Amino acid sequence: MKKYIITIGIIFVFIGVTIGFASNISTEKENDYFVYVKDNALTLWNQTDNQKYILKSNFDPSQTLMLSMYTKFSFDKSKIIYADNIENNYVDLKYVDITNIAESAAKTIVEDVLIYDITANGLVYVKDMNLYYYDYVDSKLVTSSVGYYAVTSDKESVYYVDENKDAYQVNLDNFKTDKINSNIDGIGVYSDLILLYQKEDALLTLYDDTTLVSDKVVSILYSEGNSVYFIRYEGDLEEFKTEEDYLKLNTDVATYRYQNGEVIKIGDGILNLGNGFTDVNQDEYLVLGKYNGSNYDLSFYNQNTKEIFKLGTTDKYNIYGYDDHTKTVYYQGEDKLFYQAKLVDNHLTEHKLIGEDIAYFIKNNQDIYYVENKTANLYSIKDKNNLIVEDLEDWFIIDNVLYYLKNSDNKLTLNCYNCNMNEITNIDSVTNIDNQIFYFKDNNLVNDTLLGNLYVILDGKSVLIDNNVAVNYSIISIE
Repeated sequence: MKKYIITIGIIFVFIGVTIGFASNISTEKENDYFVYVKDNALTLWNQTDNQKYILKSNFDPSQTLMLSMYTKFSFDKSKIIYADNIENNYVDLKYVDITNIAESAAKTIVEDVLIYDITANGLVYVKDMNLYYYDYVDSKLVTSSVGYYAVTSDKESVYYVDENKDAYQVNLDNFKTDKINSNIDGIGVYSDLILLYQKEDALLTLYDDTTLVSDKVVSILYSEGNSVYFIRYEGDLEEFKTEEDYLKLNTDVATYRYQNGEVIKIGDGILNLGNGFTDVNQDEYLVLGKYNGSNYDLSFYNQNTKEIFKLGTTDKYNIYGYDDHTKTVYYQGEDKLFYQAKLVDNHLTEHKLIGEDIAYFIKNNQDIYYVENKTANLYSIKDKNNLIVEDLEDWFIIDNVLYYLKNSDNKLTLNCYNCNMNEITNIDSVTNIDNQIFYFKDNNLVNDTLLGNLYVILDGKSVLIDNNVAVNYSIISIE
């Protein structure tokens, strides 16, 4: 819900040079507490001791809003906050202490709330478009008629924009309030940074408090810690009025980095981050692609020397990934075939044909895999284009192991590559949460509610969590 408030009405357009899949997201965090719905009961499961607790005994599984928006830990992990009722995009918030988890011990925070966020010693929430702070004892009004808000990464302060488009910062410890900017259209949270923005037609002007970051910003490309990579339009502002104009004029864009109060131009074009290959903190080279009207001109930015160079005769290649460790580029040539080549002295050498019909590449440590477009077959490049599985449905990388799903007679089969897990068949659905794989089997429709048996993979083995769990809610991690 918070993202909805911050980004409403703003469409960020990405013109990339690769195909990226959301499955290639691995997480470091592991968690012990999960929530699911069974027998119309909101159930909390502690994975460590396999204990189950009822948070609400008459929860309506027909409600459609996802519980994951509202189920969270307090900042100190001593409390679990959850939605007691969900109706018309509003919820009643409750919490329980970890030391006393029971429906009878739950305490009500607020009714009919739209959205909330955790703070260091409580939470902030929006009700009737007013912003409040709750310290697990009382609620206190922060501001009326809030337009946008965001909590800092240390959870000690909240930023907000009021109906007059003035931006403020509030210290939640002493409620000291400072006006920091005016004529602000919204707020964005980017890792450790909170940036204010003004919107001019389809472009943004970004501010870090009162510090101007950049005008003519098309979109935020990537953020981590106190670094933000963004795309800036370099052409004539009078020709750029809508998001559709960007599709026509995307030859005039460049990628910039904002870090520690300094803005640095990385290079013309868009930084190639959507493929799972690039690590902006570790890689020596970063790849950029600039659209020239029919294809992409490609260049490499050396993070050590701050130099940029183009690939000369290879400018019309479409790079799908660059492995900085092996200095290998994976690309599609002008002949539409797919190749790999070594990057040596600012040139591509040792070209090698991979195939002719590739949908996307997957990187896992020193292994590179690819999926054929027409067949959905998964291959390993390292193992000399060895076929791993046919009819790939999805994949996960967890602890440097490639897990994959394939279609099998309208069911799913789960396995992993070069590991000791036994193949699991007849699966109805699978999800990857907090570096763990959960799945449902034996799904059946009961009174318009889809129920299934919920399992988790632990140490390469399948473990039953519970029977007849509401599938539409899946299982929700508490963060």
